[in-house]
Amino acid sequence: MPITLDCPLCGTRVADGVERLGPGCCPGCAARYEGDGEHPLDGVDAALAAFGAGRLPTREVADALFALDLSHGEANAVGVASDRRDGFYRWWVFVRDDAAPPDEVLAALIR
Repeated sequence: MPITLDCPLCGTRVADGVERLGPGCCPGCAARYEGDGEHPLDGVDAALAAFGAGRLPTREVADALFALDLSHGEANAVGVASDRRDGFYRWWVFVRDDAAPPDEVLAALIR
């Protein structure tokens, strides 16, 4: 079951044909990605916990992520993407932490 994942921030292919996919960093823009949820809310919830932002409301953060205009490319510090695989795909949250810690970047989405 080969898995493919592209970074929603810079478009770089993060994973291409791998059998297992776990959290990591984008080789293009260095955004960290976490999640791996079967449902978008599961992916966001897992990412919030991994980024130290588990206190944030999952639904509000997810809604804000899906409302983002990602046409600005790397100008965005955060984005959400699903991988592609045979069967059910999984959801991942990407955060660039070069300007602020991931929990602050995520909290800014819902302020």
